[in-house]
Amino acid sequence: MQCHQDWELNFRAVRWHGFGLLPRWPSAWGALKGTNSWWLSASLGGIAFLIFAEPRLRKPQQETIEVDGVGVLRVEGPIREQIQWQDIVEIRIITTSEGPFGEDVFFALAGANGKGCLVPHGAAVRTKLLEELQSRFPNLRNETIIEAMGCTSDRNFLLWKRPDGDM
Repeated sequence: MQCHQDWELNFRAVRWHGFGLLPRWPSAWGALKGTNSWWLSASLGGIAFLIFAEPRLRKPQQETIEVDGVGVLRVEGPIREQIQWQDIVEIRIITTSEGPFGEDVFFALAGANGKGCLVPHGAAVRTKLLEELQSRFPNLRNETIIEAMGCTSDRNFLLWKRPDGDM
C-alpha cells in the first residue's frame, strides 16, 4: 500500500518562514553562550511556525449548492455549474483515494448537452441531494450507492441512466 501526502507549497509562507528562522539562529547562538535570553529565539521560532502553519489551519471556503424544484446549482469561486432535473441523462458517484482528509465522494449529474453538475458528498448531505434524487428517479440503484460509499479507491459508479427513448 502506497502512502502519499500531497502538500501544496505556499511560497508566501516559505518566504515568511525564513523571517522567523534566520534571525533565530544568532539569537539561539547567543542564548547558548549565555549572552541572550531564550525568549527571543523561542518567540521568533513561534512566529515562523505560525506563519508556515497558517495556510493549513485556515478553514476552506465552502461551495454554495442549491437543490430545488428546478434542479441543482453549484457555485464555488469562479465555477458555476447548473443542471435542470429534466436535462439529467445520467447520474454517477465518483470516488477517489483522497479520503479521509480530502473530499473523496462526488455525485455527478450529467446532461445530454455535455453540461452537468459535480456535487461533493459533504454538500450533498447538507442539501439532502440523495433524498431528492431517490424521489425524482425511482430506478436509482440504491445498492450501488451503498457500494460506492464504502469504496476507498478511484472508481466510477453508474446509479441511473435515462433510457434511450425518453428524450
